[in-house]
Order: sequence, then structure tokens, then C-alpha cells
Amino acid sequence: MATGLDSWLKQATRKLAKDSVTQVRTEITEHYESALDAAIANGATSQHAHKSALDALGDAKTANCQYQRVLLTSAEARMLREGNWEASALCSRPWLKWLLPVPPALALALFLTGQLAVARDVFVCCIGMGPLLLAPFLPIRTRARGRVFRLVKWLALTTALALLFGPQALKWSWLLISCLWPLAWTEWRRASIRRKLPLASWPKHLYF
Repeated sequence: MATGLDSWLKQATRKLAKDSVTQVRTEITEHYESALDAAIANGATSQHAHKSALDALGDAKTANCQYQRVLLTSAEARMLREGNWEASALCSRPWLKWLLPVPPALALALFLTGQLAVARDVFVCCIGMGPLLLAPFLPIRTRARGRVFRLVKWLALTTALALLFGPQALKWSWLLISCLWPLAWTEWRRASIRRKLPLASWPKHLYF
């Protein structure tokens, strides 16, 4: 492979996942060789043919930006692997779902015994964390169900934080934003992954 093409591919595949790099290299190499053969067939010298074929690929940095919009990046691939591990860890322990009623039962017990403040805090935690803990055990395998779940998840989370801060929620809005920002960033990255992968390739945690 020509040195010029090696350099172009290195720049064009920066930050892409391994599978994405392989895909780009295969497609670009085929395109390059086709353009090279066409230039030689038209009477170009070897040097000019290589330059013409390389020019036909366009700017490598521009191509890299375009590839990152439609192909998985290395960061997104890592997020997928980590999400798969977390989902597998929960789903491989079915006994965990039997522990899910414990926090609500604890909140009720605390309420009945007059420990209202503690009961309220436990109840708020149940609201905020409930959808996240229940997710691996729910039959969410369609786009529509995934959208509904994500809506419920964000409503539950914002409601829990609003209840936690009470009338002071507006005053502590900067803290609320600080709490939600990492989750919003993760959601944005997952939305990017969902856009790039065909539905048949989605692992279950990507619906969440």
C-alpha cells in the first residue's frame, strides 16, 4: 500500500473503533485501487496515477469528521462494552430482582413507625433509582418501548431531585444541573450509538 495512502488512512480513521477502522480501510483501499487503475489506463505515469488516486479521496481530516458522525468511535465502542458488562452482571443474578421490593417496603415501614423524614428520603431514592434498577428485567426490545422507558426514567429522576430539594430546588438549581449533566452526556452518547447501529445490533442496555 502506498505511503501516501497509509498517511491518509491514519488521519481519516482517528478516534474510530477497531471495526470502524477496518471498514474504512477496506472501502477506501478498494476505491483508491480503482482510481489508480483508471488513471494508469488513461496513460498517467505511476507517480501521477498515485497522486490522482489520493487526491480523489479528498481531505483526510474532513473525511474523519464525516466518519465520526456515522461510524462508531473508540469511546462509543468502550461505552457499549461497559454497558454490556453491567447489564450482564445484573441479568446473570436473577435473585437481585427479588431485592427490588425491599427499599419501598423499608420506606413504608419507616413511615408507619413515625420516622417520616427518613421514610421520605428512602421513598425519593426509590423514585429516582427505581427505573434504572428495574430496566434489565423489563421486556424492552422495541424503539417505542425504549423511548417510553427513557421518558419515564428522566421524569422519575427529575421528580426525585425536585422532591429531595423541595422548595429550595430553584436556589440549588446549579447543583441539580451538576447532578444531571453527566447523565445527560451519557444519554447523548447513547443516542449517537443508537443512530449509528442497526436495530438488530442493539444490545438490550442500549434501549435504556
